Order: sequence, then structure tokens, then C-alpha cells
Amino acid sequence: MRHDSLVHVAATGGYGSVFEVHDGVCEVGLIDPTADEYSITVPQSAVQEMDPVGDSARAGLLGHLVLFHLRVNWRLRLALSFEAFAGREKGGALELWAACGTSRPRRVATLSAREESLLTTSLAALSLDAWAPGQAGAAPSLDGWGWSTELVGAGVGQSACGSCPSGEKDGQPLPPGAVPEGLPAVVEALAGLGLPVAWTERGPRATGAPLPQAPQPEDDAGEAEGPALPFDLGALGL
Repeated sequence: MRHDSLVHVAATGGYGSVFEVHDGVCEVGLIDPTADEYSITVPQSAVQEMDPVGDSARAGLLGHLVLFHLRVNWRLRLALSFEAFAGREKGGALELWAACGTSRPRRVATLSAREESLLTTSLAALSLDAWAPGQAGAAPSLDGWGWSTELVGAGVGQSACGSCPSGEKDGQPLPPGAVPEGLPAVVEALAGLGLPVAWTERGPRATGAPLPQAPQPEDDAGEAEGPALPFDLGALGL
């Protein structure tokens, strides 16, 4: 297990990315739209690492997709930032969650089979190998934006991240190769699912429009016998 490993966290029933491992203890950044804490510290024995895969093995992952997460962070223009989460709920459908700017994530929709296909088709076309943790990416830019994504399914996972200058000062579009092939199509697919996001010649951004309204977990909390998890993590047999 190493920094940036994708793991299942038994204590939360969710997933995360390892920040640090030291003397048998892990600090894990949680990938959970309902989490109150950004990270959790647990014994290494309490997490299960997802075997990392590359682009060539993503089809199998997507065939049993449990979790997708995309974060876009505009460093000096937080209103343009956004996050999107998709996870498998108890009935087997994908639930879509999102946050724009500095707001907390909200449940947006339960995806139909057609909408799920729209999302997974866009994810299948991503080229992430060159952006995997430890690979060379664009150098951070104070006025630019960064992105990260995680995919989990079938007991395996894939993650990638990068950073780009904004081009706002000189009015220049993104240079060729500045982002992974297929990332614009993923953002466009999310927009097609109702998220107020767009791909521009200078990168992805939140448009400022409100998120679609949908029932939230707290709306039916009185009917639940315990804390409601956003996704059904039994899909991995965990």
C-alpha cells in the first residue's frame, strides 16, 4: 500500500485515497459525498486496497462500476470548482451527487439505464495512464486549476490527477496534451445529466446555475433505522 492507493474503509463502509501510511496506521482521504470529515486515520488492517488497473483493464471495472468521482478545483476562482460523484445504491442503480463552488455535495438524481450508459461510455474513452499517481503532469499554477478522478469496481480501482494554468491572463486556450483525452467528453456527459458544468477552451468549470432539486437523505431520515449510506458497497462483497 502506498500514497494515493484506493482503498475500501471498513469503519465508514466507503472508499478513500491513502494520504499516508506510517507504522501500520493509514490516513485516508474519504471519497464520500456525505462524509462530515475530509479524512480518517485507521489501522492499515482496517482498509482493503483496490488492485490498481490501467486504461486497458477499465472495461471490466466499468462493467461493475461501484464509484466514480471527479473533482475540479480552481485555486483562485472557487466558484468555478465542482465535484461529481456516482455510486451504486441498494437497488443497483447509480446515484449522482454533486457540489459546485464551496457548497456541500447534494444528491442530484438516480440514473436511468440510459443515463448510466451515457456516463460509462464517456468514462470508457478516458486516457488516464499518463496521469496516474507518480506520472509527470503539468506543474501546479497558482491561478490555474487542478483535477482528480477515481474509479472503483470489480475489486479494482484507477485514479489520476493533473494541473493546468488557467489561460485567463493571456486569453489562451489550453495547449494540446494539457488534459487527458476524453476528459471534455466526461464533463459534457455530466452536463447532459443535469449538472451545471461546462467544458470551455480554458478548461472545465461550474456555470453558476443551481443544482437540480432532488430528495436528500435527511428528508427521509425518520424512516431509516440507522445512518443512511449513499451507496450500496456490498457490490464488492465487503
